[in-house]
Amino acid sequence: MLVAQALNAPAFAQARSNEEPASQAPGETKATQLDAVSVTGSRIAALDYESSSPLTTVSAEDIQATGTSTLEESLNQLPQLGLGANKTNAGWGGTGQSTLNLRGLGAQRNLVLLDGRRLQPSTTDNVVDINGIPSALIEGVEIISGGASAVYGSDAIAGVVNVRLKDDFEGVRLDSQVSQYAEGDGTTHDLSLTFGGNFADGRGNAVLSFSWTDRDGVDYMAREFFRKSPGGTDFRIQTGTYEFGANLPGQAAVDQVFAQYGAAPGRVPVTTTTYLGFNDDGTLFLANKGPFNWRGSDTLLFNTGTQLNNLNQDSLIQVPLERHTAFGRATFQLTDDVQAYGQFSWSNLQSYVAAEAGNAGISVPVTNPFIPDDLRSILASRTNPNANFTVHKRFGEAGPRTFERDFDTWQFVVGTKGRLEALNGTWDVYASKGRTDVSEISNGAVVTQALNTLINAADGGISLCAGGYNPFGLTTLSDACRDYLVATTHSRTVFEQEVLEANLQGGLFDLPAGEVRFATGLGWRRNRYEFQPDRLLQQGGVIGLPAKGASGGSTSVKELYVEALVPLLYGKPFAHALDVGLAYRYSDYDLSGGTDTYKFDFTWALIDSLRLRGSYQRAVRAPSVGELYVAAQTESNSYGLVANGQGDQCQAGSPLRSGANAAAVEALCLAQGVPSALLPGYIDTQRESLATIAGNTGLTPETADTYTVGVVWSPDGSGFSVAADWFDIKVTDVIGTLTSSQVLASCFNQDGANPGYAVDNFYCQQIQRNATTGRIDNIFKPTYNMGSLRTQGVDVQLDWSRQWEGVASLRASSVLSWVDRYDVQTLKGGTVYDYVGTVGYVPEWKAVSQLRYGQGTFGAGLRWRYLGAQQHSSKVTNPASTTPGVDAYHYFDAFGDWALNDTITLRAGINNLLDKEPPQVGGTPGATHASTYDIFGRQYFVGLTAKF
Repeated sequence: MLVAQALNAPAFAQARSNEEPASQAPGETKATQLDAVSVTGSRIAALDYESSSPLTTVSAEDIQATGTSTLEESLNQLPQLGLGANKTNAGWGGTGQSTLNLRGLGAQRNLVLLDGRRLQPSTTDNVVDINGIPSALIEGVEIISGGASAVYGSDAIAGVVNVRLKDDFEGVRLDSQVSQYAEGDGTTHDLSLTFGGNFADGRGNAVLSFSWTDRDGVDYMAREFFRKSPGGTDFRIQTGTYEFGANLPGQAAVDQVFAQYGAAPGRVPVTTTTYLGFNDDGTLFLANKGPFNWRGSDTLLFNTGTQLNNLNQDSLIQVPLERHTAFGRATFQLTDDVQAYGQFSWSNLQSYVAAEAGNAGISVPVTNPFIPDDLRSILASRTNPNANFTVHKRFGEAGPRTFERDFDTWQFVVGTKGRLEALNGTWDVYASKGRTDVSEISNGAVVTQALNTLINAADGGISLCAGGYNPFGLTTLSDACRDYLVATTHSRTVFEQEVLEANLQGGLFDLPAGEVRFATGLGWRRNRYEFQPDRLLQQGGVIGLPAKGASGGSTSVKELYVEALVPLLYGKPFAHALDVGLAYRYSDYDLSGGTDTYKFDFTWALIDSLRLRGSYQRAVRAPSVGELYVAAQTESNSYGLVANGQGDQCQAGSPLRSGANAAAVEALCLAQGVPSALLPGYIDTQRESLATIAGNTGLTPETADTYTVGVVWSPDGSGFSVAADWFDIKVTDVIGTLTSSQVLASCFNQDGANPGYAVDNFYCQQIQRNATTGRIDNIFKPTYNMGSLRTQGVDVQLDWSRQWEGVASLRASSVLSWVDRYDVQTLKGGTVYDYVGTVGYVPEWKAVSQLRYGQGTFGAGLRWRYLGAQQHSSKVTNPASTTPGVDAYHYFDAFGDWALNDTITLRAGINNLLDKEPPQVGGTPGATHASTYDIFGRQYFVGLTAKF
């Protein structure tokens, strides 16, 4: 399983209890650093060192037993981890990368290390894609919750994840695994080959490891649960729709046209919000207000009066990818006390995601030759018959938008390390350099200028490309018109990181309770990136793809740290051992200047089997290169439904339009730009808009204060241990952007942020509306130092094992987390909202437990994953919201392994044994939170390991 073998057993306390607390007697053999224990969260190695912070370890065996093809999938079962990038992020922004998110504070706020060293980042936020780590060499993973910046530097706010690799591999190992969902899709193949051994009479060791993963995608419509989804309220279809708008036609003309289709007079009312659609044959139908004359186009999956098509037809719920990795390391003992080492890692990830075709509102002149006769009659009856009119169009003729991404990442590390007998210590000096190249190709992009040229051409574009462009009905494109209208965009991003570091640790002097030990070091680090978007993206000239400007920049930091471990008491009543730790780090950033981080911690063994531990740490996170330098770019943002307490509150039917402040709300809507003629019946049919984000070189580092207090009890000879740790992490000056939902909720005072309903309120100023339709065109989301984040709770870990000599073994373990609060303050001095127990944030209760039985060459186990009941996020800012929450969820997994002989071991398992379907989140069928709940159903896996 994934559980938890925390460094809880008081191993050193037992070792030290056999010694005298006095100074070492002459002639006694002093323990060397070969006997010392090194714990993640400290640079100090000591015989008696046990973690003063909550520390969970996960073994390679437990990771393998989950049957997952990515390290992220297995680790995210632990309650300490929130939602990071994963295989379910299959929308048009999905990349196939996998990241870790400790405490739900953001993947950029925890530090991922490989054998205690920084890995090459994969994004502009300095976040690591952990799936480039060679899985066949993983010895275990150690997870520390809480700040560790004084020890490791920037980014270690929520904690540290340190992946430890085997350092003495000899022989050849082949690992192979295949997994598939019960529906027969989503097949994943994993294959790795590792070989290594000693050379030069054992003075050197070298290892090489190669792996390959191929994962199929899963279509959105392949699951019954998602087929229930209406796909959103949308009238933008491939055949096109025409909205009457403010330039209304005459009722008589509309009645005359629809009488041909059998409609009674007035059946199609002339209002500003009436939509007419075009059937495949060019005839008209009423799209809303009681749909009429829809002739069943294959492109129209829904006709509910609020929607015509399902936007999820081309979507995926699992990102397909192919990944290759290579890892090599060599060590050589130059002398008895000095070792040289070198290491390289490389990974290549190719992923593919798809989304529905792009859409736009096209301004069409009345001179367009393709206008159907029935529509032409209606247009001629308008108040201004010669004005252009708008056709809402989804460009299915260009095909779905697809995004093919290629991530190529490498890192080299070279260094020397050794023992320093004078200090009973060690030293390590190394340099690393890494680079990530990202290539992104997007297909199905309609070029705005080409479209406008075709639409406005007197002959409909026939002279520009064969057949021209007919936007009405089911549009088809000739090869020539496709070449003219549709483009493929190419963009490239480069990330680089360089690190120089020198570390020294050892003993200073002896106290009555033991040796005072220290660590100190110097470091320098530089991160750089460059982004070169396609020319069309820079111009904002593509429909359905965000406009992006070229950008780039670098940051660097020089650092000095010192750490000490001081034994205060030993062998005293109620003080079997009492140690305190201190650390300080000074970091000088080229942009934001100097910052200080520090920590104080203690471990207090009252008796041999009962230990208290605690810490206070000040941590920082400096702005990443992306947060500083990314040029303004647009993205598509959904902001929710009014029915769920979210969305555009100017919409007719919004509770705010009929509440006590209805007049003030309506006045705000008018001041923002909703036309007065449209306001009475204004309907937001899209519930999404563009959003603009950009970097900010004026950012300052985030700071965090972390407190932990815990107890560890391991009764001698019982095979049982329990650890309970309370944590409190508060991050201030949080670097981030507002969500579109937050901007709207604050502008309309749903959270008390605009009590005067003023149009010049900070949040309202971020909203840009269309002067003609009143709809939201864009929401600005600047990057800046915002308010705060705070989470507080308790982790409990239990382990029990029993071994019957030569017969069997039984092991039970459980990790449980209770989160008391997850506070979000958007702006400094603003309202603080507690999102604990809210879907998409942090569950109040989360646990993973396992029972494993082994006998001889056979082993089997059962895993139970528990997720507590959660409420809908709308209730946090709107307590009156009636949107239902989600009941508690239970998942069960079964697994087993069988060693056929000394060479070959088979393993197999079933995840989501009971084939649990995801819950509905919110009031819309087919809507869930894919990163929180299992959306795929039962999964089978089988694997083989061969060792030679």
